[in-house]
Amino acid sequence: MLKAREAVLRDGIEALDGGWTGWRKFTVADKVRESGVITSFILRPADGGAVPRHKPGQYLTFRFPLADGTEVKRNYSISCAPQAGQYRISVKREANGNGGSRHLHDHVQVGDVIEATPPAGDFFLDEAPTRPVILLSGGVGLTPMVSMVEEIAARHPGLETHYIHGALNGTTHAMDAHVRDLAARHANIRVATFYSDPHPQDRLGVTHDGEGFINIDWLRENTPLHQADVYLCGPKPFLRTYLSGLALAGVPADHVHYEFFGPADDLIAA
Repeated sequence: MLKAREAVLRDGIEALDGGWTGWRKFTVADKVRESGVITSFILRPADGGAVPRHKPGQYLTFRFPLADGTEVKRNYSISCAPQAGQYRISVKREANGNGGSRHLHDHVQVGDVIEATPPAGDFFLDEAPTRPVILLSGGVGLTPMVSMVEEIAARHPGLETHYIHGALNGTTHAMDAHVRDLAARHANIRVATFYSDPHPQDRLGVTHDGEGFINIDWLRENTPLHQADVYLCGPKPFLRTYLSGLALAGVPADHVHYEFFGPADDLIAA
């Protein structure tokens, strides 16, 4: 069955074993620029306590006070495998909207405190994978995929894994060196990246593996498409393209899992 996550902005009522209920304060321990548009934030509990182990692919919900006195709530995927005492989120600065990502990028600094609710979401890596895995993402959709590939490297090194990412070009592509380092140390992890609008300084075969968009024929020829669990995360046009393409290619529906913010009907109706 296809899995979709709707971005329901909760008021912090969920609790996890070893976790918390309601809003919890986190200190920004580090702020790392990952690309021209994406920045990571390392978050540690302000109370010095432990954090519950999240499932790779899950998200945290945050609330941010804005300068005009209003408040926004946003969900951001955790972009690391479970780690003792901290989370990482990697956020794209959106030019439009009412300020969640811009508040993080422009105003939140190392040492600041922000509030979050416990990890949540039903889009996550199986705890005991039995099939090869294809992690297919576009743009900032790579964030839950990085969490998954880190978990695979740490706990499932024998699992055949294909990390396939589409970005605009090298200026927007985040965390590439990190993912390729994981692949270099784990022979069963394979990485392929595609740039739809490469810059002159981008070099095919060096900074990226293909140009244009990832297509189903390429996936069929280069991955165990019909035997794998396929995890998808990206903007709405990306998901529409690949959900339709995978279905037409005969990939079993219960092998396809996707991440989507917003009403799922918006995705599958068009």
